[in-house]
Amino acid sequence: MVKSVTTVTGATQGIVSGARQSRGQSVLMKADVERREIINSLILNLARTSVFSGGLDHQLIRAALVFTFYIFSYQKWFSFEAHQITPFIAHSPLVFWLIPAFGIRGAGFFLGTTELLFGTLILLGYWNAKLGMLGAFGSIVTFLGTVSIIPFLPNAWAEEAGGFPAMYLPIAFLMKDFLFLAASFYLLKRDFTRAATEIEQH
Repeated sequence: MVKSVTTVTGATQGIVSGARQSRGQSVLMKADVERREIINSLILNLARTSVFSGGLDHQLIRAALVFTFYIFSYQKWFSFEAHQITPFIAHSPLVFWLIPAFGIRGAGFFLGTTELLFGTLILLGYWNAKLGMLGAFGSIVTFLGTVSIIPFLPNAWAEEAGGFPAMYLPIAFLMKDFLFLAASFYLLKRDFTRAATEIEQH
């Protein structure tokens, strides 16, 4: 009899424990669902704001490229900058001829002029998509030219750190241009689409 009561008590405790565990799991699942609903609602509401639904990303990328071209163009008109970029020009597969053709200062003037031109065309792209396309294309050519220097620049990789991908500062400076190259292509795509839409509407 005692054994039977003990068995029943144990079974009852097991049922109670299982019920509590089930309720705990249910509460956790409910809390998880509610949390997901809150996060999803927040995402949907933010997605409807002008910051995310408008063209702010496009405008910021354009402004960043204009600023970059203008600031680097300004640098090129000074002797110190022309001498600083001489190793890059000399090892470039695209513009190596600038120094033999125009000299160190002349090469700086040439690059500064092209950067000023492309920056201005990108700026005018705020109002004219076709001019923006020209500027974005020039930007792509510019950054293709700079990243193409990477394989040809001597003593670029830090041997004491095992070599590639550990790099010295000159290569690290050029690496950023992969990002600018991608941004230029994005801008070209947006301006190309804008220009095509304008043509279709007329």
